[in-house]
Amino acid sequence: MSRAVVVVLLVAVAACRPALPFQVAVERGRISRLRLLGAPGAHINARLKPALELEDGTVLRFDSPHVTADSAYFVDAPTVAAPLGETVHTGIVRASVCSAGEKLCRLFALAVRF
Repeated sequence: MSRAVVVVLLVAVAACRPALPFQVAVERGRISRLRLLGAPGAHINARLKPALELEDGTVLRFDSPHVTADSAYFVDAPTVAAPLGETVHTGIVRASVCSAGEKLCRLFALAVRF
C-alpha cells in the first residue's frame, strides 16, 4: 500500500512541474554549436543571457545579434560555439524565459549531456 502512495505522489509532483519552454540542439564538430530553441510563443530573455555551465566550471553564454527593438528578447535562437571535441560532456543550461501568455519571465535549468 505504501508503495502505491509513493508512486502516486511522484506522478502528482511530476505533473505539477511546468514543461520546459526551450530545448537545446547540438551540432557536433571540431567546434560544436549549441542552439537554444524556444517553444512556440515563448520568448528567451536577452537581457539575462542564457548560460551553459559545464562540469569543469566553464560558463558559456548564448547570444544572438537579433533581438527585439527594446533588446529584451531574442528574435533568433541564441547560440554558443564551444571547442568540445568528441568526448561526452555534462552541464546545466540556465535560461530566463517568458512562456506564451505570461508577462513574467522565469528562470529554468536543464541538465544536459552531449
